[in-house]
Amino acid sequence: MTDRVPFCDLTRAYRTLRADIDRAIARVIDRGWFLRGGETDAFEAEWAAYCGQAHCVSCNSGTDALTLAAAAMAMRKASVPATTVPLTALGLARAETRIVADEVGADGRLLTVRPQSVPVLLYGRMPSAEELDCKLFDAAHAHGWKPPSNATACWSFYPTKNLGAFGDGGAVTTNDAKLAATMRKLTGRDDQFHDDRQITSRMDEIQAAILRVKLTRLDAWLDERRQLATLYVQCLPKQLRSVSKAGDLHHLFVIRAKRRDELRTYLANHGVETKVHFPKPLHLQSPAWAPHGIRLSGAEAWCRSVLSLPCFPGLTEAEVRRVCALVADWPQLEGAADRGPELLEPI
Repeated sequence: MTDRVPFCDLTRAYRTLRADIDRAIARVIDRGWFLRGGETDAFEAEWAAYCGQAHCVSCNSGTDALTLAAAAMAMRKASVPATTVPLTALGLARAETRIVADEVGADGRLLTVRPQSVPVLLYGRMPSAEELDCKLFDAAHAHGWKPPSNATACWSFYPTKNLGAFGDGGAVTTNDAKLAATMRKLTGRDDQFHDDRQITSRMDEIQAAILRVKLTRLDAWLDERRQLATLYVQCLPKQLRSVSKAGDLHHLFVIRAKRRDELRTYLANHGVETKVHFPKPLHLQSPAWAPHGIRLSGAEAWCRSVLSLPCFPGLTEAEVRRVCALVADWPQLEGAADRGPELLEPI
């Protein structure tokens, strides 16, 4: 299908940076130093500065970042939004933190912010005023956010993120020097043993070198994502509720629709790839992340209705307009007329 619209095509952004990235990879190969070297040190310094924080400890993934932060902070309990990906809970739980899946409000954010809350900046949305007082954040979707001085933030550099590696990678940024030193020890070394909380988690030099190149383009990519989101808001049917708002970082552009699965199938049949972030709330997953039998109606409604549309650097205006036109035409499909406009009613 020539007019297929991919959910994410990483090659489009890579083409503009290929020469710089190839040189960065060659630089690492020529040095013959692949772990805990100068590229990682430089990236940690550059990422900390970009985030406006004093320290950065890199690791293998965003999940590991949560484990390292929770272990170093001796976090015994954490309340997380039930709408987040299970990896948020798993990362914290590996540090022997007890997880509580919490309800979300009409805006998808934590309904009640507690002392032990760990806000998750899903889709690249900014935290609420109440959440800004929290100590630990899952910022895996929020590259471009500047954490407050009191915060420790966990980042993922999974390839599709706003700032993504050519494999896996993660980091924790903080202004707490003691906390950073503890996390660094917990990342594990072959020749040293800190204590039984440590894991083997480190970023390799090639990924650090690639991220250093891509960091120089992050602000431009964020601007591109904002432009795409603005176009979506302008062109989508007004009946749809857009989760993404002005001021967000638009790692994902997310809408809500009552008949989400029907809409997703329809778009797929017309060559448009979409995803659901995320389809099943934590309290309905198999681990004991909520009291048995609890119902979190807000989280359940959220997970039933959210749909992520294509939004990535290199996506064209024509492709966005095609997606929007297909969504606008959806209620007129055969078999849908008798259900009328309720197909796109706000939740």
